[in-house]
Amino acid sequence: MIKNKLFLVLSIFFIITSVTYAFELLLTPSYSYTLNSTGDTSIQQSLDYTGGRISFLVPTQDSEEISYGPYLGFFYNYELLDSLQNIEDVGISLGLNMKYTTGIIGNLDFLVSAYGGVHTEDYFKTFKTEILINGGISYNNLSLSVGYETRYYQGDLTVNYLPISLGVSFKF
Repeated sequence: MIKNKLFLVLSIFFIITSVTYAFELLLTPSYSYTLNSTGDTSIQQSLDYTGGRISFLVPTQDSEEISYGPYLGFFYNYELLDSLQNIEDVGISLGLNMKYTTGIIGNLDFLVSAYGGVHTEDYFKTFKTEILINGGISYNNLSLSVGYETRYYQGDLTVNYLPISLGVSFKF
């Protein structure tokens, strides 16, 4: 059943890419440092995680500076895995990515990226919210950004992160 859901998500992604004439594929691996956590008092240690997102972005009709589209993310949170039950090794996140870029000098651009969606650590049995906003710079197709992220977990646990992301984009 999980393989069927993942196959469906990937199929929709490829159908969208085949009918679009101009798009951008954005890969953003990141490391997210725990700023603080609230809610579950049994977890007091760092809940840092590593992961990455793949975004399919389409430019808006009125401006090529703004693009938007779905993202699929994978993350690994080793401290959280040791603390909570019913958690799998790798989590998955799904949602919408909005990206704004504007030129500074030459090929150097200012970049703001916002992600909003859900994440699941238990093979699509439960979903919790994630909200992330990044700001940084990009040069040609490479980017470096830092931001602020809030994730909600099982057991009323809320964790605020400082994600540091390196990205590469491919425009078609």
